[in-house]
Amino acid sequence: MMRRIARFAVALLLGSILCSTAAPASVDVATGIRYVIPTGPMTECSTKAQTALNAYLPGATESSPGSNEFVSYGPNGRGGQTSVAATVHCNPVGTGYVVTFDCVAQVPNNPYSATDLCLDIAHNFSGKPVTPLATAPPAPTGCSPANAVGTWTSDNRGGPTLTITADGNLTDTDGVSGNWVLYNTSLTITYYGNHVLTISPDGKHLSGGDYHLTRKC
Repeated sequence: MMRRIARFAVALLLGSILCSTAAPASVDVATGIRYVIPTGPMTECSTKAQTALNAYLPGATESSPGSNEFVSYGPNGRGGQTSVAATVHCNPVGTGYVVTFDCVAQVPNNPYSATDLCLDIAHNFSGKPVTPLATAPPAPTGCSPANAVGTWTSDNRGGPTLTITADGNLTDTDGVSGNWVLYNTSLTITYYGNHVLTISPDGKHLSGGDYHLTRKC
């Protein structure tokens, strides 16, 4: 039951992220290897669980004190938003323990699958060889339809000037902040609500709704 609750909680977190991103996108869920350790203290399992998680998603924490369940999240997707999470649960059995692994990943915004992540975390836990996870290609720079970073000036009289940064944030000249996700040529911004804009083939213009913006390159 605890394992199902953990997986549901992590999937729910990523599911809420999907609601603010541009479609299409989905959540990939994987259950990793299950190890049965006949003899060993729970402190051993807890230490190894945190070490394995931190090797891939730094910042592992216990979901609640004494739960022996460790959770970690990673901002690995486009736009800097959280796109992957994993849990390792240690359960005492006799003089040893059972350890299980659950992972979720937002795809295609994440460069590797939930299955690949869970397998590497489990192998790290057990000391077995691991396979390097896929990495995202470097983000394009300059005026490109695959890159939204820069300062966008409104073509509308009195419209906002938006500064978009690589960490997924945006700000206007009044200091109002928001965030963004780029998928193909669609830029979804959360700024006074959610808005979907289309970036031009030369990467210099954004348009959608009441927004008409130009980027200097």
